[in-house]
Amino acid sequence: MTYPRHLPVSLGPVYDHLEDRDRFSGLMTTGTSIFTKHLFGRMKTQPAANAITFHMIIEVETDFLGFRIGIPNVHTAAVTGVKACVGVVAAVPAADYQVFTTPEASEWVDVTWNNGAASVDLPMRIAEERYSLPWSDMVYLPSIARTDSASGRPLIMVRIEYPAGSTLTTPYNDLYYWRGASAPRIYRSTNQEVQGVTNKATFTQNNIVTSGGDAKAVVPAIQYMTTKRGHQVMIMGDSIQEGLGGNVRDYGAIQRTCYELSTPERPIEYFNAALHAQAPDLYSRMIEDHIDMVKPTVLSYAPWSGNDVAANTGMTVAAQRRYKAALGRVYAALQQRNMRPIIFFPEATPVNTSYRNVGANDQVRRDYNAKFLPGVVNGVVFKGYAAAITGDRDAAGQDQIKTGFTGDNVHPNDAGYDALKEIVKPYFKRLLALLP
Repeated sequence: MTYPRHLPVSLGPVYDHLEDRDRFSGLMTTGTSIFTKHLFGRMKTQPAANAITFHMIIEVETDFLGFRIGIPNVHTAAVTGVKACVGVVAAVPAADYQVFTTPEASEWVDVTWNNGAASVDLPMRIAEERYSLPWSDMVYLPSIARTDSASGRPLIMVRIEYPAGSTLTTPYNDLYYWRGASAPRIYRSTNQEVQGVTNKATFTQNNIVTSGGDAKAVVPAIQYMTTKRGHQVMIMGDSIQEGLGGNVRDYGAIQRTCYELSTPERPIEYFNAALHAQAPDLYSRMIEDHIDMVKPTVLSYAPWSGNDVAANTGMTVAAQRRYKAALGRVYAALQQRNMRPIIFFPEATPVNTSYRNVGANDQVRRDYNAKFLPGVVNGVVFKGYAAAITGDRDAAGQDQIKTGFTGDNVHPNDAGYDALKEIVKPYFKRLLALLP
């Protein structure tokens, strides 16, 4: 039997539907109801001569039934004897430089580890730049309604106590702008040199500024169980994926998309596993470190990094082999675990000549966007991502960042990330629309 020559044309919409199903519905399944919040990418260490306790209030995306915390350690040795306690709270102080120091009804829950231990020895880092992240036992403490905001999301209170002589792990770029009016979610942290978990009444420091909390804060990851389904996003890449360049630290285009589209009924949470100043060979390994716990339904991974582009030379053939090998590592990690998240690829963005002069070799980046990425069948490209912040091309052939979209000639500023997020949002809106 023969078929009319126009049959493939008439079946075009069917093929389109099948492709959409494979890329979205088939890979996405039906979302998740377990979310893991981790706001900051690259970490650094700070010394603590005396015993010290960190106290914080953290906003999460939707009501929860229980949660646990993960404490990062990027130090070259284990950090012993760390304790924690948690609670829930219905409000935050109106002044953004303050925190409440007791949970609802003064109900503290001491966190346990490894099926009941009262403290934890944080394992040494996995490798350079790759922090360990030990997780506590689950705390079955449900969320409570907010009293300071009718539309506010639930709040968790966390305290973490370190013994004298500990080495702390803190966000590399600190917490600036996360407590102010422009903060996308509430995150306030203060600290005091007391054993505030062992003896909770000793912790009285409610002033973030006085404690230096914007620059000295241990930030745990929060994994929480909910009754709502949504998406768990994992972000991997360099500084642009980590979110450097805007006022709110580590808050880039993907992060803005997640929190601007997330609702308590259709939550989107993210785990920031990006590492600024690093190349794909290193940051691709973060998937092996954390994916077993995060279990993302969406993975945003940037195969290309300007950190592997040499000044005056550009992206070499050897560097191109490295980013392809790193992408292979990501795929292998997923295949070994039988995980099938939606994979999104942000295009490679330009840098100004004044930051890194690559001249005509910038064509390698443009070819990567136009030829390599679209040919990678297991991912979806954010088409137009690079163009959103690309301005003029100089005489040597290097694209520049659009005027007003960068403050340092390499990273987008707030205006730049806002332009990029508008490219990303339609993809996430479609994913949300497919949830049951």
